[in-house]
Amino acid sequence: MFNRIKNLRNKIISNGGQFLYNSCLTNINMDNNKITSVEINNDQVIDTDILVLAIGHSARDTFEMLHNIGIYMESKPFAIGLRVQHSQKLINENQYGKNYNKNLPSASYKLTYQSSNGRGVYSFCMCPGGYVVNASSEPRRLAINGMSYHDRGSENANSAIVVTISPEDYGNSPLDGIEYQRKLEEKAYKVGNGKIPIQLLKDFHNNVETTNLGNINPIFKGEYKFTNLNKLLPEQASNSLKEA
Repeated sequence: MFNRIKNLRNKIISNGGQFLYNSCLTNINMDNNKITSVEINNDQVIDTDILVLAIGHSARDTFEMLHNIGIYMESKPFAIGLRVQHSQKLINENQYGKNYNKNLPSASYKLTYQSSNGRGVYSFCMCPGGYVVNASSEPRRLAINGMSYHDRGSENANSAIVVTISPEDYGNSPLDGIEYQRKLEEKAYKVGNGKIPIQLLKDFHNNVETTNLGNINPIFKGEYKFTNLNKLLPEQASNSLKEA
């Protein structure tokens, strides 16, 4: 895979493309509502009249810059939730049957549910034979993700189980959703003391802090701490997750 990426990069360079590492888009210069150049790291100016922004949710500084220079933006729904770990063997048996061929790949699954309070609940970024990882992008804020290596060889499966959140939950400004996320990440950092906060599902249902592990040995990239995740999520989100 690494060689394929390297070859692709070299092909782009051979056709006149350029890669700028350790670089941040800090401004977009316009004249009569047309792009004339972009600014990199507050000092390098690149002339262009075409710009494609392929940025992820963690590019919050870029969203703020775009808003500040007057680029039109709209609020949109998103989802918040927790990652669930369970035995990959259990998922394989559920999907393939108890006497499944061990040469079959680690199985995946999907969950969708409409809770009684009207919120959608669904699985996202399901990682067969994977790991839960600390994927924080800002200091003293905690965001958790999942991943699988190519062999999907971990003894656990994990998946995000998330609940829909709408602009009515966080405000009308396009940047209000970012502040909503930041506040949740700050709470996650506090309840976990900077580590990944974890809880058994039965304890989550019973609203009590976990003190001992159950039958599943959690697999992480990063340290973890027992806690009560009901302290983290808004009540309507917790209730939707429990119902689903």
